Amino acid sequence: MALIFFLGLVALAWGLGALVLWPRTRSVGEVLPWLGGALALGVVACLAWGFVGIVRYADWQALSTAQAVHRLFGDGTLWFIGTGWPLLDRVANIYLSLDIALTLLALCAATLRGWVFWAGVSERRRQARVRQGR
Repeated sequence: MALIFFLGLVALAWGLGALVLWPRTRSVGEVLPWLGGALALGVVACLAWGFVGIVRYADWQALSTAQAVHRLFGDGTLWFIGTGWPLLDRVANIYLSLDIALTLLALCAATLRGWVFWAGVSERRRQARVRQGR
């Protein structure tokens, strides 16, 4: 289930840029680069925390995704329930063992890429309206 939730978060982060297309929500488009920047700072903080562990304890100390979810939501959350598909469960376990920095990096990239993509769509629509108005 962890992988399904993760892919849902990536799709949501990418889809937030679509709010730029609606006139009433265009101001949200100004927030998206800041959200991407905040996620990038989270990546840097996770990596710094890992390097501090190397210096202090000679071991990488960054949180894995499973540890972070466990601390946030506790035992028995849907993140840790298997899907019943062995291959998907193996991939989800690999994902859960990765550092949280990779999750934040993927969300940052999805947010910024979605913002750029949907801003381009919005600009093409605006140019088409200008051409039709001539």
